[in-house]
Amino acid sequence: MDGFVETVECKTRLLVPALSLTERVPPKVPAFFNPAAKQSRDLSILAYRAFAPRLKKEKTLADGFTGIGARALRVAVEVPEIEQVFANDANPTAIEAARKSAELNGVSGKCRFSVNEVCKFLMKGNDSEERFGIVDLDPFGTPARHVDCVLRAALDDGLVSITATDTAVLCGVYPEVCLRRYYGRPLNNSYGNETALRLLTSLIALTASRLELAIKPVFSHATMHYLRVYAQVSVSSSEANDVYASIGHVMHCFNCGHRLATAEYDGNARCELCQKKLRVGGQLWTGPLHEKGFVAKMKEQAGKDEKSKKVLDAALDEIDDVPYYFKADEISSKLRTNPHSIPKIIEKLRAAGYKASKTSLNFGAFKTDARLDRIIDVLR
Repeated sequence: MDGFVETVECKTRLLVPALSLTERVPPKVPAFFNPAAKQSRDLSILAYRAFAPRLKKEKTLADGFTGIGARALRVAVEVPEIEQVFANDANPTAIEAARKSAELNGVSGKCRFSVNEVCKFLMKGNDSEERFGIVDLDPFGTPARHVDCVLRAALDDGLVSITATDTAVLCGVYPEVCLRRYYGRPLNNSYGNETALRLLTSLIALTASRLELAIKPVFSHATMHYLRVYAQVSVSSSEANDVYASIGHVMHCFNCGHRLATAEYDGNARCELCQKKLRVGGQLWTGPLHEKGFVAKMKEQAGKDEKSKKVLDAALDEIDDVPYYFKADEISSKLRTNPHSIPKIIEKLRAAGYKASKTSLNFGAFKTDARLDRIIDVLR
């Protein structure tokens, strides 16, 4: 194909636009491929390998915004438990490249390609007009308008994996847009990527509950401008009724840095440390972002992939019930010292009787149930 070159990602040969390998911002024309998203694709492969044994039937994957097919083709090549891969894009040039890449990898027999609007593609189902075992949605910008379709297209006990890249919206630059798209207020602060992930997860959970479905996040990650949630879907009106047990708010003081989680919205709350007015983030997901057993299975598959194992190790250690984190340099600036190492901070907080852990969302940060003033006292 003119303007395309062959590259290899892990075990998979891909035809990609030549400019995508040289331009700082990969162009959308003639087709889109982002080399910088390799780690996200690596984590996807690990997640799908870990999830495949849970699929009782229809060991299928649907990729609604496949582009040149990078993730879908890697699944076809590197996740043999998935029997059929359905790849769709609105760009026929991208799909042509994906078809040729399937031939290069010898997986044309297990791949189906289509050019369609994403919701029309998802609602058609697979070759037997059944729903899909795994549904992958990786759009440009917000997934908000497609979440309903993704959930409807997944089998009972299937997996959905949903990406958001509108991080300026989710991290607080455009709060009105965030409230409209995600039904929650963002916080433009030092742990904004976790708030963003939890806003995305909340949207998925609330949309699911309207459809008599429940979700359980099994893994989530944030890389640069890229947020991704993996969640198992179950048909259960009783579990859907309980959705608000995992929905709440984060309150943050932009004067002193104090933060806390709360089940109820209070727009007039004052900081208990400095008495300034608190800002409210959410409504958002306050439950766990990772299922530890699932993450452990992902790590078992990681082999020599040290970058992915670093993320997964932190996720395995991460405290489940604290929906925010503290950056080490944020604390050191208050102490007016050089930053403490994360392991040393965690050791001291645990020795003082508090819960403390690394976070997979920022390797220079930690989670704890200790209040900000207590953290400073322990580390002083």
